[in-house]
Amino acid sequence: MSFLILNSTSGDTSEIHGLDALIERIGVENTPTGFGIEVAQIEAMSGENYAPDVNNAVFAGKSFILHSGSSGPSGHATAVGKRMYGTDANVGLAPNVDTIHLYNAEGWTQSQYLRFGSGSNPLSPPGNVELFNNSWIGSYGSVANDGQVLRRSDWSIDSHNVMMINGVANESSHSPLMSFGFNGISVGLANGNHLSGKVPPGYDQSGMQIPLIVADQNESSYATGVVSAVVALLGETRDTHPKISGNFFANFSETMKSVLLTGAKHESGWSNNPILSGVNRGRTNQPIDEKFGVGTANIDRSHLVFTSGQHQSDTTTNGLVSALNAGWETSTLSSSQSKYIRFTTVAPSEEVSIIVTWHQAVNSGFESYSLVDINIELMNYNGGKPTSLVGSSGLDAFISGNVVSESEIDTVEHLYIQGLAAGDYVLKVRRADNTGGARVFSAGWLFSAQDGIPGDLNGDGIVEVNDLLIIIAGWGACSGDCPADLSGDGFVDVSDILLLLSYWS
Repeated sequence: MSFLILNSTSGDTSEIHGLDALIERIGVENTPTGFGIEVAQIEAMSGENYAPDVNNAVFAGKSFILHSGSSGPSGHATAVGKRMYGTDANVGLAPNVDTIHLYNAEGWTQSQYLRFGSGSNPLSPPGNVELFNNSWIGSYGSVANDGQVLRRSDWSIDSHNVMMINGVANESSHSPLMSFGFNGISVGLANGNHLSGKVPPGYDQSGMQIPLIVADQNESSYATGVVSAVVALLGETRDTHPKISGNFFANFSETMKSVLLTGAKHESGWSNNPILSGVNRGRTNQPIDEKFGVGTANIDRSHLVFTSGQHQSDTTTNGLVSALNAGWETSTLSSSQSKYIRFTTVAPSEEVSIIVTWHQAVNSGFESYSLVDINIELMNYNGGKPTSLVGSSGLDAFISGNVVSESEIDTVEHLYIQGLAAGDYVLKVRRADNTGGARVFSAGWLFSAQDGIPGDLNGDGIVEVNDLLIIIAGWGACSGDCPADLSGDGFVDVSDILLLLSYWS
């Protein structure tokens, strides 16, 4: 077996990853700091040491729980910890995370958590841990052994509703642990200086793209710590924000994953290789960029998606109420089933990001997976009768990007559209497999800021009683320019009142 440290250096983390923008948008007093979130930090040992320097001033007041025996300070663990929960300005994004469970990689993968090498299921997370940071790479020497470890980690994510944030290798060759898992989040570098591509043949995940997301550091250790800190901030947001606190579905790790990925920022040159012309214009079977995944983690954008709230999907396109321009949905799909979410934009969208993600289920005995395949498509709504934007049909609807994402192996589908025209659209989320049983999926979306406000019929910047009076005044059949017909069905009726209420200020 071999476990390697992922070395690192840092940049201005808070600015690059959206914390400064979040503070500006909602105020410092409303900005999450990681308070109340417990994390686990797993490290390859440096000599006999795997713990950060608990006496370092940036860790003052924090509680460290050692699960792999005694340890002196590890410089690498200290550096990663600073990025996750340290109090250094512009370095530690989640400074109020105050309980950290520590493991060495060998102990964590074996008897102390995943129980590789035994016939037992992985242990339950210690305390209230909901986030595991793996800033290390490694292997147990064979595809069979590594496959067992990966299945156990995927089982733990799915069964215990936790997040695992896993660094990819910086150079040389891929290491399967832990970035090859289906259900975790593989992390690379915003400068692209990491190993990327597809999981090689032989593994259950063969063909899946890694990394899934990137952060702005010089080595993948710190990038992994930065993404873990962003997830901790989202965890506190989930627990405290009035719009989602208490929402059962907000607690799902699928939800946290989709919100994190949807908010990622696409830098110049990002591409998921959409078909640019012809009858298949707008399709891709490569959901994410081959080097940068969904893009650079950004807490401001992900926070906006999360706090905009859940919008319920439906199995039919009839009478759908439009979602806000940011938000999420977590629901289930049965075999061959589709669900739909409607969007209405009042002005062109410079950028649209839509993510759907789900877990792959590990079968009993950790010998295989029960795999499902989900595809997504953005279509014209047309009064409840969706029509395709693929090929020439979409030439007037969007400038570039993809309106269909249909990978057969990745557990994320991603639409990234530039220059989407104002209009009425519907997202179709479809299970393309015949595997039995329902599977949870989570969708997140973020449309660039709109000049107008949906439902603001009198243009005063708010949706309130005066807009309701306009609907009442226009009651009945209408044609041509009929702004009170919010649903676009040719009638001003109860459906338009319900839609207006969904936009209410």
